[in-house]
Amino acid sequence: MTDHTEIETWAMVRAQQIVMQQGANLVVAAQRLDHRKTTANTYALRAAIVKSLVEALSAAPTAMGGQLQAGE
Repeated sequence: MTDHTEIETWAMVRAQQIVMQQGANLVVAAQRLDHRKTTANTYALRAAIVKSLVEALSAAPTAMGGQLQAGE
């Protein structure tokens, strides 16, 4: 149960960081009608999301292994 809560907390914090940084940059570029920066920030937002998903997937076996051992 604690592992599940830790994963949820990590996911919420990471999502907030991504939105606050890359999302805010994207909004500002779009408001300024700067097509080049909007495109660049769109790719930066996508890259941050992909990076966080890869990070979550690489951490998942460790968390699952801990749950399996605790359940034995």
